[in-house]
Amino acid sequence: MKKKIIIIGAGVAGLVAARHCEEAGYQPLILEADDRAGGRVKTDLVNGFSLDRGFQVLLTEYREVQRYLDLPALHLHRFQPGALIFSAGRSFQFGDPLRDPAQLWSTLIAPVGSLWDKFKIWQLTQELSKTPTEKLFEHNASSTLEFLQQRGFSKRIIEQFFRPFFGGIFLENELQTPASMFCFVFKMFGKGYAAIPAKGMEQIITQLQAGLTHTTFRYNTRVSKVLNDHLLTTSGERLDFDKVIIATPPEALVPGLQGQQRAFRSTYNLYFSANFSPIQAPVIALVADADNPINSFCVLSEVSKSYAPKGKTLISVTLKANTDAAPATIAEAIKTLVKRPDLVLEHLASYHIPQALPVVEELRYEIPSTQYALTDRIILAGDHLLNPSLDAAMRSGRECVDLLMRA
Repeated sequence: MKKKIIIIGAGVAGLVAARHCEEAGYQPLILEADDRAGGRVKTDLVNGFSLDRGFQVLLTEYREVQRYLDLPALHLHRFQPGALIFSAGRSFQFGDPLRDPAQLWSTLIAPVGSLWDKFKIWQLTQELSKTPTEKLFEHNASSTLEFLQQRGFSKRIIEQFFRPFFGGIFLENELQTPASMFCFVFKMFGKGYAAIPAKGMEQIITQLQAGLTHTTFRYNTRVSKVLNDHLLTTSGERLDFDKVIIATPPEALVPGLQGQQRAFRSTYNLYFSANFSPIQAPVIALVADADNPINSFCVLSEVSKSYAPKGKTLISVTLKANTDAAPATIAEAIKTLVKRPDLVLEHLASYHIPQALPVVEELRYEIPSTQYALTDRIILAGDHLLNPSLDAAMRSGRECVDLLMRA
C-alpha cells in the first residue's frame, strides 16, 4: 500500500517536491492556503496588464532553474545588463561592456565611481566566475557593505550602484546581508541574465504545475496544526498522513516550534500605466538619492510587450526598504526623475508584501539531507532553510524528497 504524502504549500519548493514524489511512484496531496499555486511567485491580470506581486526577475544562471524549467518555452525576455542610474538630478548609463560592447564608452565616462572602481568590478566578476558556487557560502562573517569596503570600492560607487541595486534585491538599505549572498547573486548576474517570462513570473509556476499528473491540489485550505501522524485545517478537518512535507515556514504549524518567530523582509511595489515610455530601453533604473522614496523602477513593457495591452506602457516601481508613499507622490517623483512633466501616470495597483524574503541567519548553498527532517514523519522544504532564492527553493524541494524516499 502506497504511503500517503501531504505537501503543505504550493510554492516553488512544494511543486518541485511533488514532482519528485510522482517520480518515485507516489500521488501526493498539496494543501494551499491561497486560491492558486505560486507562493511568492504570482502575477495578477489588471485591465490587461500583467502585474507581478513585487518586482521579480528570473536569473537564468541559477543551476536549479536550468534543471527544472524549460526556459525556451517561457519565451524569456532579458533585461539589458547594467543599470540606468539617477543621482542628484542627472542620469547615467552604467552597463556591462563585456556582454554589450556598445555600452563601453557610456560606462567609462559615467560619473559612477572611478575608473579604478570599474576595473575592480571587472576583477571581481572574473574572480567569482572561477569560484565554485558552493564555496561562496563558506564564509558568512562579513556583511555585503564590509565586503565592498574591504575590496577597496569607493563610497561613491557603493552609494550610487551597489546600495540601490543590491538593496533592492536584498530588500534592506544597509547592505547587512552576508557577503556570501552578495557574491552568489553577483556571480549569477555576471554569468547569466536577468529575465522575465513573456506573460509574467507566474508562468514559471504554470509550467511546474503542468508537469504534475498525479498530484491532487486543494486550494483555500489553511493548515492550523501538524502533529505526528495527522494535521488539522482551520476548518477543523483532520487529515492523516504517513509523511508530510512542510514547504512553508513551519513555526506556526508545529506545536514544538510555536513561539519562535521567523523574520521576513517586506517590500512595497507600485504599478502605473503611462502615456509613453520614459525609458526606452529594457533596463532597471536605480535611484541613488537617499531622500527619494524610490529605490528602482523599470518599464516592463520595454522588456516584454506582453506585460501591457497593445500600445500601452507599464511601469513598475519598487520603494526603498521600510518606505511607504502615496501613489500620487511616487508618480510625481518619477516625472521629476525623468524630467518629463508631460508624462501622465495612472496608478494600477500597489502591493505591500510583508513576507517577501525570509531572513536566513546562516546562509547555505546546501545542507546535509538529514537537516530537512524535523521528525521521522515531518520533512521541511523551502528557501528559508538555505538562502532566499528561487534556486534554493527548488533545491530544497528535491533534497527533502530524497530524504523522504530513503527513510
